[in-house]
Amino acid sequence: MGSQQPLLADGESRGYSGYSATPTFPADSTTAVASAGQARGSATETFFHIVCITAGAGVPQLPYALKQGGWIGALYIILAATISAYTGNILIKCLYYRQGTRLRSYSEVVEAAFGRYGQVVARGLKDFSLLGVACIFVALAGINIGTLVSGTATDSLGPQFWIAVSSVLVWLAIVLARDIHDLFALSVFGTLTTVATVLIIVWLGISDLEFMRVRPPTKLVDIGMVPMSLASICFSFGGNLNWPDLEASMQSPKQWGRTLALATAFITFIYLCVALVGYGVYGDLVKSPVLLSLPPGIPVVVANATITAHVLLACPIILAAVFIEAESDLGIGSGAGSSARERIYGVLFRTAMMLVIAVTALFVSDFSKIATVLGAIAASMAVFVIPVACYVRLFQGQSAFSGLEYAWCTLIAGIGLICLVIGTSQAIAKL
Repeated sequence: MGSQQPLLADGESRGYSGYSATPTFPADSTTAVASAGQARGSATETFFHIVCITAGAGVPQLPYALKQGGWIGALYIILAATISAYTGNILIKCLYYRQGTRLRSYSEVVEAAFGRYGQVVARGLKDFSLLGVACIFVALAGINIGTLVSGTATDSLGPQFWIAVSSVLVWLAIVLARDIHDLFALSVFGTLTTVATVLIIVWLGISDLEFMRVRPPTKLVDIGMVPMSLASICFSFGGNLNWPDLEASMQSPKQWGRTLALATAFITFIYLCVALVGYGVYGDLVKSPVLLSLPPGIPVVVANATITAHVLLACPIILAAVFIEAESDLGIGSGAGSSARERIYGVLFRTAMMLVIAVTALFVSDFSKIATVLGAIAASMAVFVIPVACYVRLFQGQSAFSGLEYAWCTLIAGIGLICLVIGTSQAIAKL
């Protein structure tokens, strides 16, 4: 099994008390990461990291998700939020399934539950998901920048140039940051850009309503499009892959459960605001993203600019989960060599990965369709199915693992598999 981190400090061990899905920590506990001087993040920092990672570029797609599934899509948002918060907590609990030790990552949780082959599959799925999202974000930022500067002297440069510029900006952020704590400012600004986008969409949507002579049609539910709609919403709650790194970065990890609950509640609120206003105003005529349905003008330009800023700010935080684990596997930052040499190796590794991302981003063209496919495959498995499978595998022998919780986990896994099978086939058919 993968390496584990000893968590004994001052004669006390850090772990979970009982078997509930909500983490419980000793008051003075610190992680092994903290002992290395890396766990510096407060609950406030973690809140902003969670919101920045989860809520952003997917926000303008939510009204279209309701168009696909109907008004019942609002319940999908609440359901997906509840499941996401639950799986986020049990994933962290699985890190401590053995008292006195902490697994390092999502991949090692899967290895503990299903062995080396399971770990390889989960690691590939995780890295594919996060690197794929990074590629989409870089491409989306480049395309948006090109649109924002159209009609100026830079009009002839083309989208490829701006994708390259976006890649360089992300590269600068990721090579300058040593750990997640160094990216806190990016998370704050990323969250603020998301809030600004939500306010613009809601304000313009409500303002546009009074000028409509005929309200566009809506529907309560479209049974045939339920998996597609749910898969799109799953993607909007797909941040769980970063949670082990965020929890490890906290000075007081016992606050993880409460911080995750508050962040998820805030994200759900802004999602519902955008989805209900967007679909309520524009109905089945709503476009993806909803900004295309809003009346043109400076506010829409500002919204596009804030979305562009957000994806650039969130990208380094998302990539941190991939790079930190990969560098640990390569022995970079382990303390075995000189600090300067390890820093150089880290910069070279991250530079090489960003080159791959930049080249791949040039081939990303349709964000909404790619987002749906990623939601059906990666989010369905990595966010819903795999965490509950690991949780059941590691804790099912405990007497406090109730039949009701087992049924809840089965329901979550079933929803994830439905999204995977039906949602993926429908999404690919529309490519």
